[in-house]
This record gives sequence, structure tokens and C-alpha cells, in this order.
Amino acid sequence: MNEVISGLLGAIILFPLIITLSYMVIMRKMGKAPAKMMGRAADVTTPFLFLAVYVVAHSIFGDGPGWFISGIALVIAIVLIIIERLRVKEFKILRVLQRAWRLYFLVLSAAYIILIAVGVIKKIVEYVA
Repeated sequence: MNEVISGLLGAIILFPLIITLSYMVIMRKMGKAPAKMMGRAADVTTPFLFLAVYVVAHSIFGDGPGWFISGIALVIAIVLIIIERLRVKEFKILRVLQRAWRLYFLVLSAAYIILIAVGVIKKIVEYVA
């Protein structure tokens, strides 16, 4: 039983696209609008992308990617806050947080794809050499 739970959690963390697709299928069955569904799916998937990017980066590069990922997330949030502050004098923090969260989804998705490709290429090179 523990192996099943461990395998399921490992698959969810390693492949966060499973969560996105599952959420979209469930919401589609409930009759939700596709535009809202995509944004919510991104919101639900983002924490798992943080974990997935960390796990993949840790397996490729060893110790230390957690600080790098956290630092980039903070820089993105700070830049978005500065941009919003320059655009609007009184900005809404929830709006900024939502934009940051969605940007994290995009950045982490790209990082995940790149890291998976780097990991596969690295293993192929190790196997051939």
C-alpha cells in the first residue's frame, strides 16, 4: 500500500501535467467555462511545478537549486510589484499575486521542460561515454 501511495505521489510530483489535465477534465465534466478552467488549472498546478522543478534540478545538479528557484521567484514578484506600482498608484495586492502566480506557472513550465531535456541528454551522454 505504501508503495502505491509513494508511486502515485512521485508521479504527481515528477509529472505535474497530470494534475493540470486531471483538473481540466474534472472541471469540464462539471460544465465550467474553458477560459476560467485554464487559469484555475495553472493555479492548481503551480505548487507541484515548484516541487517538480526542484526535484529534477536537484537530481541533475545536486544540492543548491532550492535557493536558486526561491531567489528567482522573489525577483519575479518584486519586479511585478514595481511594474504594477509604476502603472497604478494604488494597486491591489491580490491582483499582483495572481499575476505572479500565473507567471510562475509559465516560467516553471518552461524550466521543467528544459530541465527534463537536459537530464535526458545528460543521461544519454553518460551512457554513450
